This record gives sequence, structure tokens and C-alpha cells, in this order.
Amino acid sequence: FKNYDIQLAPGDAVFVYTDGAPEAVNVDEEMYGTDRISEALNQDPERRMMQLLIDVKTSIDEFTEGAEQFDDITMVGLRYYGE
Repeated sequence: FKNYDIQLAPGDAVFVYTDGAPEAVNVDEEMYGTDRISEALNQDPERRMMQLLIDVKTSIDEFTEGAEQFDDITMVGLRYYGE
């Protein structure tokens, strides 16, 4: 593990995920990848974090088309609103 220090300003968001998200595969064994994660995240950057998580998971599910996954898909998101 690495420690990181970041300074968040009000409105900033953090999204972290396990390797199972970008490594999710479709029926052709193509990986979802980090580019698709970025696209899903940037569709509406102002949406509430719970909706963002749902939207990214939906994007992964649509891509994988029900293909069996070999790893868990874990995502955590938070938005800092200030003090």
C-alpha cells in the first residue's frame, strides 16, 4: 500500500476502484478498461455520488453482457462539500 495526501476543495470528488472494474470482460474476453471508466465518470461530473456509482456499474454490466467475471468489482466514491 502507498500513502497519499491530497487536498480537497469543496465540490471535489474522489473515485477509487479495485482491479476488477477495468478488468471486467465481455463475451469476447475484451476488458472494460480505464478509458471506459473515465468516459462513464465524465458523462455528468455534477451528479450525486450514489448515482455516479450506479451509472459506472451499469456501464460495466452493459459492456460485459452477463459474461462471468473472475474478480470482484468494488468502487468507492466520495464528494467533499466542505466544513
